[in-house]
Formats: sequence, structure tokens, C-alpha cells
Amino acid sequence: MANDLSSQLSRSTAPGKSRDFWVLLGCLLAVFVTLFHKSLLPGYILHNNDNPFGNNVQAGMNLPEGFTGVWLGLNWLGFGNDGMPPDLSCLALWLAGPYGFAKFWQPLSLIILGLCGWVFFKASRFHPAACVLGGLAFALHSDPFSNACWGQVSRPMSLAAMLLALSALQNGSGVRFWLKALLAGAAVGWGLMEGFDVAALLSLVIGAYAVYQVWVSEEGSVARRLFRGVIRLVLVAGFAALVSAQALSTLTGAAIKGASGMEQDSQTKARRWDWATQWSLPKAETLSILVPGLFGYRMDTPDGGNYWGAGGRDPAWDRYFESDMQGPPPPGFLRFGGAGYTSGPVILLGALWALLQSLRRGDSAFTGQQKKLVWFWAGLGLVSLLLAWGRFAPFYQLFYALPFASVIRNPSKFVHITDWAIVVLFGFGVQALSLTYWKGRTATAPANNNGWRNTPGFERKWVIGSVTAVAAALLGWLVYASSTSQLEAYLQHVQFDAATARMIARFSVGQVGWFVLALALGSGVMALVVTRGLAGRRAQWGAILLGAVLVGDMARANRPWIVYWDCNQKYSTNDVLERLQTRPHEGRVVGLPQWFLEAFQLPDQIVGPQQYLDQLYRVQWAQHQFLQCNIQSLDVVQLPRPPQDYLDFESALAVRSAETLPLLTRKWELTNTRYVLALSAFADLLNRQFDPGKNRFRLVETFRIAPRPGVRQPRRLEDLTAAFAPDGPYALIEFAGALPRAGLYTRWQTVTHDDEALKQLADPAFDPARTVLVSEPIPPPSEPVGTDASRVEIIRYEPKRIALKTGADSSTLLLLNDRHTPNWEVKVDGEPAPLLRCNYLMRGVRLPAGEHQVEFVLKTNTRPLKISLAGLGISALLGAVLFVGARPSRNSATAV
Repeated sequence: MANDLSSQLSRSTAPGKSRDFWVLLGCLLAVFVTLFHKSLLPGYILHNNDNPFGNNVQAGMNLPEGFTGVWLGLNWLGFGNDGMPPDLSCLALWLAGPYGFAKFWQPLSLIILGLCGWVFFKASRFHPAACVLGGLAFALHSDPFSNACWGQVSRPMSLAAMLLALSALQNGSGVRFWLKALLAGAAVGWGLMEGFDVAALLSLVIGAYAVYQVWVSEEGSVARRLFRGVIRLVLVAGFAALVSAQALSTLTGAAIKGASGMEQDSQTKARRWDWATQWSLPKAETLSILVPGLFGYRMDTPDGGNYWGAGGRDPAWDRYFESDMQGPPPPGFLRFGGAGYTSGPVILLGALWALLQSLRRGDSAFTGQQKKLVWFWAGLGLVSLLLAWGRFAPFYQLFYALPFASVIRNPSKFVHITDWAIVVLFGFGVQALSLTYWKGRTATAPANNNGWRNTPGFERKWVIGSVTAVAAALLGWLVYASSTSQLEAYLQHVQFDAATARMIARFSVGQVGWFVLALALGSGVMALVVTRGLAGRRAQWGAILLGAVLVGDMARANRPWIVYWDCNQKYSTNDVLERLQTRPHEGRVVGLPQWFLEAFQLPDQIVGPQQYLDQLYRVQWAQHQFLQCNIQSLDVVQLPRPPQDYLDFESALAVRSAETLPLLTRKWELTNTRYVLALSAFADLLNRQFDPGKNRFRLVETFRIAPRPGVRQPRRLEDLTAAFAPDGPYALIEFAGALPRAGLYTRWQTVTHDDEALKQLADPAFDPARTVLVSEPIPPPSEPVGTDASRVEIIRYEPKRIALKTGADSSTLLLLNDRHTPNWEVKVDGEPAPLLRCNYLMRGVRLPAGEHQVEFVLKTNTRPLKISLAGLGISALLGAVLFVGARPSRNSATAV
């Protein structure tokens, strides 16, 4: 039977017109235009946490200049890399601009994923119904969908690239077999450019598949199959490295070479365990794969949809709860959720059908080779799920012991592989249905052969099992609904107030009800198919109904992930922003450190308003409007892998006791931090406690925080604005002791040991306004000391190029208080000069007496970019050769 069905499949999927592609494209456009219809309205952009609109409009992100190097100087003292990769997302950002990108790229990335899913199933010679439904499943699965809506379009784009790699690995013989391996490598390389570390994880699946497929599909000795599989793997990996050279250069520099704590000794890895496993998937939340919204959606989803699980929880909270909440609560995240993993009942039913078919000894819809591929994906999904549990199970410890496994911060990333495997298994399941009921001999069976009496034993057991599962789900829902009081008590135990706990409990119970309904509908359609209730001319309705339930259920489940911003409101300006964006390079801005309020016993009427300002500043201004206005902040918005110089500098100037409070002022002094956002009453406190005897803090402007015009009841931070007012409780406080962004010095001291330099910078006796510490051994100043006649003017300040005009009567050292990295070069009067590292991490250059034109220029290594572009060009040529040389073959065996 299997051989007969395989031959029918070959005939039905012979190369030709692919009307099913247009069917899928039409379905995707209809679904996504409906879901994302607000993108068609002017002024609306999609929520984006990791790459917001403001980030893309900042000067450091300009394209195409950004392809040859990036310097982002709006956070801390600046961070940079070798450039943005020449991938599809960056190309879309360049062509559509930040505004068009913010409106459309997230849904477009999901449509691309669905189409790439179709390509994979088509290359695997699946039935058109399997190709269409498989494409819909990839596009609507909550994992890529929610990540795209969160702003991580790298997840669906990486998966799309890996699906193209799998497609290239299907079929082929002779020279084409090896050429298609190179093409698969090109697709993997594209994925690495899109997704960096997540794509690197997904690429391991491609490597395993490249070897395994040869092992199970070819004949010959064990040694021959292993040799061909390994050579194929080498070709895929090598070409992937060629295409993704730009991304790999950035990834290895940021994640391994340039970041702190990357040592692989046992002590370092043990110390980093909590950090590396913070985002683990709690075992109980595995149910989220089945039931959408069971544990909520995002942290701020309204009407009880708040995420209430333990994902993203700092392990210190677990220890806090285990100790019966003794002592103060830990400072880290109690929970953090922004993405989901739901497959939904229809996709899981199809995956289960595929797995059961692969275990049948007789009358299976699959060949022996296809069964082994089903087992590959099932085993891969299970192992990945066990690893995704991270610190909540012992399995991840085995993986963590591997070299550089500690670089992968979040074990929950392995869920991406599990979800990938589930959708592939769903495709196999629909393929089995297609072969047996929609395309095989039974699809045209007479009506009197259909119905329950003529249903074979396997199908009878499936229907009985389905009815049992629906009944069990219904019973579980009723039990869960009757336990809301216990759920509310638990929610209050994990820091929700009583009113929010009631809303969350009601929402969670409702989500289980929706799941039961979807399970019943999906099981009903499957039962109609396997009992031949939809046979003959009605066979196509089986696929249509299954697709309708899939789309309806997943569209409903995914709607809470879609959040829009009113761009004009989200990025509107105010008095404070307008003041700060005037010549922003003259001084950085900072908020009070989070420990500030805890260090002093302050009344609630002061603590509350300051926390209100802190939230507005850190969540709204610093992450959005500061970036749009190119306002430089010393605070860091997001830095998952901090570089070593950042950690050393911050540690050396950290406040650890009342006696070291002036270290905060010293840090602001060294970093050209000129403005502090705080309550106006704190100016005197800063002078007394942090700058005693010097009193260099003064009020510049006071302001109020109020609802913006037209907003009666503010519900979001963007509903608020700031307006200058003489009696305003908040203030822009100027710190007059901040060093200028650029200054000339006639005193300098060579300190080649970094530890000694940091110690001296923190010494109260050291005066950074008079002396500069230089890390390179340069001669001391020989001229008489004097600075009265020196002058420096910044005539051009751009992210990758800074030009200054200087003049002095004696030899001087020019200090630029921006972060030093080896990629920066300096020219004096057009001639290259040695770049100095000053005050541990600032840029500097020695100047002779007289007037000079000085220019600091970012010169990144463009060789990786050139290699990537060459790899992409070769890939395009290779694809053209394979396409032109393709010949239809009706008798070729199925690839899967």
C-alpha cells in the first residue's frame, strides 16, 4: 500500500503549476491583513521591544552607512560593531525606512515564514493540502508569531532561512547533490545573519539533518554513508560561514571575545549558572504548548491577560519563596513574559497522527524512510523540550558542561526547536491524511463503504481516543474552573494584588474553555476524515475544514500579542526633551540609580513621585524618545552581554557604603554626565551627600508631569508629558563638575596597569579636571604647565566621525570623553596619529603646540562584509545554475 501511495504522490507532485502556492499566499494575505489592519492606518506602528522605531531613527543606525560599521553612542559611553549584516531585514529597513519597517515588517516576516514552509513541504513532495496547511501552521504558530510581535523578527526570519536550507537538502543526485548542499549552506548563512545566536542554535538542526538524511535514505556501507553525510555537513557549514561572515564577526566579538565572564573554567561557569538559566521554561508551563494563554500573554496584557508564570524569574526569587519570604524581596525580575509557544490542538493532533502512523507496522501511510524522518523530528522535539526546562530539570546541566554552552543565556530558546519539530510533524500528519483519505484509493470509495461500521480498527481507536481526550479536557476545565480560589491565593502569593488576581484567574479559565472548543472542533473534523465521512467529491472539504479550524483557533489565540502604538503620541516631544536635544553631545543625561531611594530613609510622599519619574524616564524616554531625539544617556537600556571594560569601570566607581557616596559624583564627572533627572528637592541632597564642600549641583529647570492634551485618564506612559513650571516638583539638575566632552590638558600621567588606573580614578585625591591618565607609555609633558591659552571646539559630531578644532601655546593632550575601542582612528591635520586610551576607557591624542584640526573616525573591519557579499553573489549564481539545470522527473523517489 505504501509503495502504491508513494507512486501516486510522485504523480500528484510532479513539477508543474503550483496553484496551491497562490492559494496559500491568498490565505496568508487575507489572515494577516485582517489581524494587522491597523498597519494600513496612518500614524500607527507595531509595538517593538527589542528594536523600536526610535532605535532605528537614531543617527547611528543610518543605512547604507551602517553596513560598514555601527557606533551607538546614545547609551553609556557608546557601543559598536563591525556593521549591520546584509540580510533581508536590514534591506527592508533600508528600503522601507524606519516608519514603513515599523508598520509592516513584522507581519511580512510571518508571511515569508509561511511561504518558506510551503517551499519545504513542496520540496519534500508533499500533497498540496499538506503544503498549504503546513505553511499556515508555520505562519500562525504562536512561537514565531509572538516573537515577531514582540519585535524579534529575527526568530521567524531565521526559521524561514532554515526551512529553505531543508528544502535544498531534499532530492538531488550526482553533482546536484553537492551543489544543493552548498545552497543549503547559503540559506543557513542567511539565517545566521538574521538571528545570530538563536539561528546558530537552529543551524545545529540543519547539521544533524544533513547527516541523518543521508544515513537513512542512501544504500551502501556504514562507512560510505557516514563519509558522505559528514562531507555534506562540512559543505553546508563552510558555505554558511562564508555567507554569514559579517554576522559571525559581530557575534563572536560580542558574545565571546568582547563580553565578560566568557572563561570556560568550572568556577566561572558555576558563577554564571543563575544568569545563564534565568529564562528557563518551567515544567508546568509546558502546557502552554497545548493551551494558548493559560499562563497569560504579556506582562501588560489587559483584562486579566497578564503573564503570571515563572519564566524570566531571577533564581533569587525561588530561594526567597523557599525561605517563606524571609528578608527583603530580591531586586531581579519576578517574572518576564513577552512570547508564547502555543501549537494549539489542531497542529498537535496532526503531529500526533504522524507519530502514530510512523509506529504502525502495517498499513502505514509512510515508507520506512519517512518513518525514520518522523522519528528524527519527534526525538529532536523531545530532547529540545527537556533542555528548554533549564534549571527546572537536570538535563540542561549536561549541555551546560559543553564548551561555550554558557554563552547561550536562555535555555528556553530550545523551545524554538521543539515548536519547529511539531509543525514539521503536523505537515507529515496532513501528508498521511492526504495519502490515505484525500488522494489514495479510499478517497474515491463508494459511499456505502464509508461510516463507522466500515471504519478500520486503527481509525476506530483514533476516534475513541479523540472522544476520550475531549471529555478529559472538558472535565479538566470544570475542575480548573472550580479551583479559582486556590489560583487566586497563589497569584497573591507571587505578588499580584487581589483584584488583578481575580481577573487573571477568570482569564486563564476562559482560555482553557477556548482550548476545549478548538480541540472538539479539530477532533471532529479529523473523525469525519478518518471515518470517510468526507470522501469522494467531499474529500477536499476535509482539508478546508481542518484549515479553517487551524486558522480560526490560532488567529484568536494570537490576537493578544498584537499591540499598536500611536507613533505621533508615543514619540511626541515635550519641554524637557527639547531642552536636552539642543547640542546633546555637550553633556550626558542620567537618572538617579535604583539604590538611591533605599540608601536614605525618605518619606513616602517623596519616594512615590521619584519612582513615578524613574518609570517614565527608564521605560518611555530612555527607550524611545531619547533615541529619536539623539539624546545621550549614561544609563544602559539593554546590555545582556556587557563588555569587560564596562563592568570594570562601573565596579571601580560603585557606591558600596556611605563613605563612598562621592564615587557616584566622580563617575558622572569622568563621563561628561551633565544633567540629572530627579525631584527638585534632591539637588540639596546631592550637594550635601555626594558633593560635600563643592556644591556643584544646581537647578536648571523645574517641570511637572501631567496628562498630555486630550488625555483625561492616562493609562500608559506615552499618555504623559512634561512641561516646565516654576513650581514643578521635578527638575533638570545640572552637575557643573562634569568634565567637558572634549578638553585640552597639559598634565598627564602614564599608568599602564588597568587596575592601578581604576584605583587612581576612584581616589578622592585625584583631580581629573587637571590630570589625565594615559594607558600607553608616552613621554611626560616638557613644556611649562598652563591651560589659559588652550581652546577646543567641536565642529562636527556624528556617530562615526567627530571633528574638532584646537589651539594651545604648548604641547597638550586632547581628551575626548567617549569610549575607546581599537576600531577608532585619529588624524591630526589630516595625518594619522596614535590613538591613546585615557582615563581607562576614553579616547585621546597628543598634540603639539599650535592650532590643529583633529578628527576621530570609526574604521571597522569591512573584510567580513565583503566576504558575505561574495558569498551571497556565489549563492545567487549557484541557485540560477540549479534552477536552469533542473529537469522534471516523474519517477524520482520521494525525498522524505
